[in-house]
Amino acid sequence: MIGLCLGVPPAALAADSDLPKSVVDTLRQQKLSAKDLGIWIQAVDSKKPLLAHLPDNLYNPASVMKLVTSVAALDILGTNFQWPTRVYADALPVNGVIHGNVYIKGSGDPWFRSEDLWDLMRQLNDLGVREITGKLIIDNSYFDPGPADPADFDNHPERVYNALPQALLLDNRATRVLITPPDRTGGSAVVRAWPPNPNLQVQNDLKLVKGPCTGRANQPSIVVQGSDTNTPSIDVNGTYSAQCTPDQYYFVAGNANDAIYYAFKHMLTQQGGKIDGLWSEGITPSSAVFLAQHNSENLTQYLYLQNKWSNNLMARQIFLTIGAEIKGPPGTPLKAKAAIDAWLKEIGMNWQGFDIENGSGLSRKARISPRQMGELLRYAWDSPIMPELMASLPIAGVDGTMRKRLRGEPARGMIHLKTGTLRDVRAGAGYMITESGRRYVVVILQNEPNVQNGGGSRVQDALLDWLYHNG
Repeated sequence: MIGLCLGVPPAALAADSDLPKSVVDTLRQQKLSAKDLGIWIQAVDSKKPLLAHLPDNLYNPASVMKLVTSVAALDILGTNFQWPTRVYADALPVNGVIHGNVYIKGSGDPWFRSEDLWDLMRQLNDLGVREITGKLIIDNSYFDPGPADPADFDNHPERVYNALPQALLLDNRATRVLITPPDRTGGSAVVRAWPPNPNLQVQNDLKLVKGPCTGRANQPSIVVQGSDTNTPSIDVNGTYSAQCTPDQYYFVAGNANDAIYYAFKHMLTQQGGKIDGLWSEGITPSSAVFLAQHNSENLTQYLYLQNKWSNNLMARQIFLTIGAEIKGPPGTPLKAKAAIDAWLKEIGMNWQGFDIENGSGLSRKARISPRQMGELLRYAWDSPIMPELMASLPIAGVDGTMRKRLRGEPARGMIHLKTGTLRDVRAGAGYMITESGRRYVVVILQNEPNVQNGGGSRVQDALLDWLYHNG
């Protein structure tokens, strides 16, 4: 397929290609092929692309797919959309005692943290709750993500990017492992896990060494066994200097409902209360009485977290929320896909071959073309949501996943680009202000064996540098 090139200075292009010479040279140096590279570059004030190479080929975009989820969510849900997490009970407390069960109902909050659970516990404390005689019923009915195995993608279920969605999740489904040096009484380094789940076994075999906290003196190794089981274990070994400062590591380890229950129980106990029962998963009955509510931050603030650092679970939660809000709960992947497909047609985009799969880009099935992504970014630029989307994107040489890219180049700070990386995938899409002061939509999608190992980034940087000086 022959690419389309319009308005590019002739001297800037290689004689035998529609690509800039610097890009062709970089492809050759990195042993990568132009046949596996798709590009769409278009000024936001132009109706035609400046450069289009294989614009209609379908590519796996990796996390660049989060741009579709972001724009759809901003348009469909609204910039100020919030996720409430509510607490109900079988009855109001009498003399500080709730006789019966307490229900905690999630609505898909993509970033429900321990601090937010503490806010709910404070509200219960204000109501005088000191004892719960029944169970904690965890209501996840707002989502039905379907059966899935967190090991399916790359056989690393313990890694936080593989965490699966659920209507009520604590701390992005992550277990925090805290390592601190010993106190003045000596002994070994201290290893603690949060939430304090008794079903999680932590084995501390760290070897405490002397000297500065560098190199071999700071090499803790953390291995999670049975991360997707109800009885996981975390084995910590390696070396650790007494001069090190406390550090935190995050893994998926154990049942998500265990994490909620034991954090709930721990916080209640700290407030002088107790819960007599364990947890079970169920639906909040219509007869339950409302006790407390925590509202999330709004969608705009969440997209900043999602896109700057490419949070897969947040994208999946937002994706399912679209399905639940438009098609009715429970939110499912099919409902979310249908809602986004209908939205795309409504704004005049009938995309052939497009597949968003789970909304995060952590997928081998997801597909989009450079032209389609370019159309989406042009649409967003002319939309009232443009400032919110732009603010969520990593800035070259400054922050997020672009913080180490183009740091010493003139284009530093002039590019807002969502990045994407998987095995055999390197992608980027966003906006650039060029040396001339003109702003462009930029889409770069590469699918080729080993393109993620540095070569793809060098090709992208060569193209971005060329555009900065020639756009």
